[in-house]
Amino acid sequence: MYNFDITSISYNSDDEYRDTIRALFNFVNIDADEADDAQIAKVLDWIYSKTKNHALFQTVYVKAASFMISENPETGLTILFAYDYLPLFHQMLLAFYSLGDQLDEKHVSYVNLYKKLFS
Repeated sequence: MYNFDITSISYNSDDEYRDTIRALFNFVNIDADEADDAQIAKVLDWIYSKTKNHALFQTVYVKAASFMISENPETGLTILFAYDYLPLFHQMLLAFYSLGDQLDEKHVSYVNLYKKLFS
């Protein structure tokens, strides 16, 4: 589903960002736009299903959604995969993957993303 084996993300161009998204979402066929769209939807749905009941994720989802004049947490999830937020959001996902519900508001990954979103 989502590639948790990637532990660090950095990119300096749109092409590198796109390559990162492809790697995180485990795209099989880079040239198939429809397959990519289906894979993105599948992964986003999976991530949301795993995180929707966690208060910290709801906080960042709703805040990110507000940038699009929305309160829909699923919209916020999509925004967190944008260029400026992905490295920090990925770190929070990694922390949740390893800690589960023990991920709390003091964890560095949450603190860093929160500061970026609320600054």
